[in-house]
Amino acid sequence: MTDLTIIIGGGLAGVTSFYELTARGLPCLLIDAEADVARGASFANGGGLHPSLPDPWNNPGIGRHLLASLFQRDAAMKLHLAQIPRLAGWGMAFLRHSARKNYDAIARANFDLAEYSTRQTEALQQFLNLDYDSAAPGTLKLMRTQAERDEALRLADMLAAKGLRYEALNRADLLACEPSLAAAQGLVGALRFPDDGIGDARRFCQGLAAVALKNGGEMRLNTKVENLLIEGGAVVGVRLRDTELRGRVVVAAGVAASDLARPLGMRLPIRPAKGYSLTLDAGHLSKERPRHLLVDPMQHIAITPLGDRLRILGMAEFVGNDKRIQQRRLTQLRGFFETLLPDTAQKLDWARAQGWAGLRPMSADGRPFIGASNVDGLWLNCGHGHLGWTMAVGSARLLADQMTGRTPEIDAAPFSPNSTIRRLR
Repeated sequence: MTDLTIIIGGGLAGVTSFYELTARGLPCLLIDAEADVARGASFANGGGLHPSLPDPWNNPGIGRHLLASLFQRDAAMKLHLAQIPRLAGWGMAFLRHSARKNYDAIARANFDLAEYSTRQTEALQQFLNLDYDSAAPGTLKLMRTQAERDEALRLADMLAAKGLRYEALNRADLLACEPSLAAAQGLVGALRFPDDGIGDARRFCQGLAAVALKNGGEMRLNTKVENLLIEGGAVVGVRLRDTELRGRVVVAAGVAASDLARPLGMRLPIRPAKGYSLTLDAGHLSKERPRHLLVDPMQHIAITPLGDRLRILGMAEFVGNDKRIQQRRLTQLRGFFETLLPDTAQKLDWARAQGWAGLRPMSADGRPFIGASNVDGLWLNCGHGHLGWTMAVGSARLLADQMTGRTPEIDAAPFSPNSTIRRLR
């Protein structure tokens, strides 16, 4: 086998892996089927770098909510009836890991990686002078009921022992902190996380890919990997439509990862969770513009002040690989914004809002797969779900450390693809 590393996937996971490996002097080739990097789930995501929100979406009680969503057309997290047969095995694991003990353990592990990754992203931005509308405004996790407040405080207190900083705000504190919410109804308060950041993930990928190319890496865009090359039970390269390339392989292909791994007998539990976003010009706004990243965890919606733009992101639909934009979902995002920030909403040009839909690669237990698979020659960096931007740089560094024989700076074991409880086979 050659010394070449072939990375499949040009999103956040693939591009950050591309950079980390080329920065260490390794010959790398990144392959993606799209015409540019970051055209999938990394294109117009929420933009939040938020280690404060590391908890998996399969929280205790999620089964009841998913069952109810079958009959709720506009449920924030929606399971479509036709998808149940395709989600059977994955869904059982998803529900099994929603038990409180599993949920808390996964949230703690995710926080370690997310906090590490956010610090490394900031350091990388300063080192490379990347321009991607980065800022550190902090996050406001909005709460509407006492029960929401109690659970948010329980989780924050648990993570505070690992270094999470937060401030509990009542309604008066919240409005003093974020005046744009003055007309919002039904908010009892919020938790403020001052260390969270924001940034445009697509622009970050484009800038970082350019650096990796200067480091000696190569890219093949508009190129689809048909399948993996297997010899003697090991992965030795990839097969394209008209040629074969040999080298060790990193699968960082988002929702396509499970299809690539399936011929190896590897049942990689990653399924698509569809999300939507609206991006609007907000350069003309002043005091009406939110200062913070605003997150409503119950409705799975966030609002991000991203440079001269505002981005509204939300929903999680289990609808297979369908990336079509449903206008009613964009209308739902707009309605949320108009209810929360009515004064700001009146000053935005909704006719020019840019709508988008993307597929988050959601693992069954809420943790990404990072490291060597149980097949020689195959490495994984995939399954990050809603934390792909937050975890990207840290995940790539974790992967590169393992691939080059270095000891990672944080514990890599919780994300090992070979953990028996993760049931890859």
